[in-house]
Amino acid sequence: MARMNDPSESAISLIRTARRIVAFSGAGISTEAGIPDFRSPRGVYSNSDAVEWLSASGFRRDPAAFYRASMDLFSTIARAEPTDAHRLLVRLEEMGKVEAVVTQNIDGLHAAAGSSKVYELHGTWRTGRCSECGAFHNMLPLYDRILQGGTDAPACCLCSAPVRPDIVLFEELLPVEAWQGAVEAVGRCDLMLVLGSSLVVYPAAELPMMAVSAGAKLVIVNLEETSYDRAAAAVVHGRLGEFARAALAALSPAPPAPPAS
Repeated sequence: MARMNDPSESAISLIRTARRIVAFSGAGISTEAGIPDFRSPRGVYSNSDAVEWLSASGFRRDPAAFYRASMDLFSTIARAEPTDAHRLLVRLEEMGKVEAVVTQNIDGLHAAAGSSKVYELHGTWRTGRCSECGAFHNMLPLYDRILQGGTDAPACCLCSAPVRPDIVLFEELLPVEAWQGAVEAVGRCDLMLVLGSSLVVYPAAELPMMAVSAGAKLVIVNLEETSYDRAAAAVVHGRLGEFARAALAALSPAPPAPPAS
């Protein structure tokens, strides 16, 4: 339970009074679900081969190498379940407080948890497109075929060209629709709740300052300090799961009093 003047208490108080929250999630919310991050010293990008093949040119050059470099990650994502932090955002949406979730993650866990409006700035591993004809593909059965040895790289059922997941690779820009939707949502919010992001990956890291410049308050929950901490109304340096459980308990309605005897 939060103590008086505890940063968690201040953050929960701001959440309680907010009416239009935009949540912004980074790798920290996914690592608590068991998914490795990308940019830490032990992250996915610490492997130079992964950096080479998880790029647009790498995929075009050798789709099979792309899938070899990414299947461990995709297999881990497939087993992951939403965390208490994901469930907190769903609860806040049910309360009419969260208007949108903006995420840098590709795992789709916000949607799996039940969040209805999610802007996935770096795309999602769950769906894909043909690299030639653009046909839509559900990636889950295609990953299964790779894991079972049925193929090295999935091919489009319409034109036989390689299929790639809908994730933003090195050398690519963010999806315009997701970015514009996120910017518009941030411009309307009265509180931006940052969960598990170090706020160093641009242009996504510009969003919190956009919110502050538009008059919104900023709450940051992250294990480590960020360059935006001084601009925040409340900063919690701790695990997201602990904060989420405290917030869920504090924001849940009190049980009804027992009937008088």
